[in-house]
Amino acid sequence: MKKIWHLIFAGIFLILASSPFTSCVDGDFEQPPIVIPRVDFEANRTILQLKNYYLDTLSRALTLIDQDIVISGIVVANDESGNLYKKMVIQDATGAIELALDKNSLYNEYKLGQKLFIKTKGMYIGDYNNLVQLGYIFGGNIGRLPETFISAHLFRDSLPGTPPLATPLSLASLPTAAADIVKEPRMSTLVKLENVRFVEVGEMFAPQNVDNTNRTIIDQSGKSITVRTSKYCNFASDTLPGGYGTVEGILTAFGTTWQFTLRGIEDVKEFGGEVPPPPGSGTGTFEDPYNIVRAMSASGANPVWVQGYIVGVIETGGTTNIPTFTGPFTTNSNMLIAESAEETNLANCMPVQLPAGAIRDALNLVSVPGNKGKQVKVFGTLEAYFTQPGVKNLTGYWLDGAGVIPVTGFFTEEFNQTLGSFTEYSVLGDQKWFGDIYDGGCVTMTGYVSPNYFANEDWLISPVISLAGKTGVELMFREAVNFVNNMDDVKVFVSTNYNGTDNPNDATWTQLTGFTRSTGSAWTFVNTSQISLAAFEGSNIRIAFKYISTTAKAGTWEISRVVVSSN
Repeated sequence: MKKIWHLIFAGIFLILASSPFTSCVDGDFEQPPIVIPRVDFEANRTILQLKNYYLDTLSRALTLIDQDIVISGIVVANDESGNLYKKMVIQDATGAIELALDKNSLYNEYKLGQKLFIKTKGMYIGDYNNLVQLGYIFGGNIGRLPETFISAHLFRDSLPGTPPLATPLSLASLPTAAADIVKEPRMSTLVKLENVRFVEVGEMFAPQNVDNTNRTIIDQSGKSITVRTSKYCNFASDTLPGGYGTVEGILTAFGTTWQFTLRGIEDVKEFGGEVPPPPGSGTGTFEDPYNIVRAMSASGANPVWVQGYIVGVIETGGTTNIPTFTGPFTTNSNMLIAESAEETNLANCMPVQLPAGAIRDALNLVSVPGNKGKQVKVFGTLEAYFTQPGVKNLTGYWLDGAGVIPVTGFFTEEFNQTLGSFTEYSVLGDQKWFGDIYDGGCVTMTGYVSPNYFANEDWLISPVISLAGKTGVELMFREAVNFVNNMDDVKVFVSTNYNGTDNPNDATWTQLTGFTRSTGSAWTFVNTSQISLAAFEGSNIRIAFKYISTTAKAGTWEISRVVVSSN
């Protein structure tokens, strides 16, 4: 019986082996059909009509849309570069709106130029600090539409085509009042800025020590806008080009600050050439301060002196910010300065942020109305304030022959959102010192990662500072400290024998004490009193800031400036 079955199987094998397998060598495969998505309904609202429905009819109340409102638009921005996270923007002939969608790699399905129809019923509409979005509810605010809901609301129509061209934008045309910003029809649209330059030439778009980095673009009239870039985008490590050029991207806002979002590095075009000398006059020193024209065309985290006439304030007590040039005034937290004491055009003025304390007390027009029309010098950083060039983070002023002149020294570190010339050494814990945005740029250390406290010992250490030939040497630094157990968690030391690489605990350090500093329970930045370093004169030293936290308590320490001076 076994032999019979063997013969049968052998015969079958020979038959199969001798049969031609034409299907394996034919080479002609049937191509799958191209499926072109189509919708069988139409839009019944424009994007602008939908946004106005939210702004006017709903009075900006976060709302679940219960009407059969359908909009359509072309995808003008998606998450392909990583600069937008779980977001994209669609635009029609009337405006644009940002979509918050809880799904990664949206660009695989929704490419630039793709026409979309959106059935908004069942979605939420709201605004995130003046930026209107379509999405869902999260924590009582506008959030992302869950991925499982996306297919019920978003419908592609046809294959991707060519996106609309970016519309030229003049920065001078942007409104400054919050009520006007949220209603600006160009919000979220694809725009381009021509003949502009980056302030921070040669810096990376987005260093890896913070999630998002603000850079500044300035046009030839001195108007500026913030370019916000994520460290997760694929061009984060690219450097900002020099010269003048064109940028394209999405116009957005955060509160009263206009912002600009690049979709990818290809949106940065044709930069190069020589940057002409800045307009205006001055070098930014106390003896030769910037005039208003020069200051309005500049920007940066390093403080400079600016001189102008006090002409008014931006009143902030109502629903809108209103520039006011005649008293009585009610807002004491800012003032307007201009090249002329008679100026009443906001475009020719610089708003100046007045910090609480001696500077505000001396300059504000509420308690000192007689300051109006007087010439003043202020020492601060040049950055956008009320969506136009301004002066912030004041540490000095000069009025009527008196004021405060901050100490400058032979060693200064401003911490422009980086560690600067300092290095960090983590003895214990996963948290480390990192560059941060506060007070015009600082460094921060905290062992608190919501909702937990972590044990840490982290040092921030200066480079070698030579005190050879120096006398009357003093240290001053600017800090904010909050939520610490006590000030023993945030100590300052000097060493003459630390080698810069090993565990700092292996070196000899002298703790600096007896100076006034932060209370340890506030976010307000304060300058310490002068700390004598006379004991180290003639030596090479390093200065270190040592942070401690435990699993029971972890405070936050922020440092924005370190100055070592001498006679």
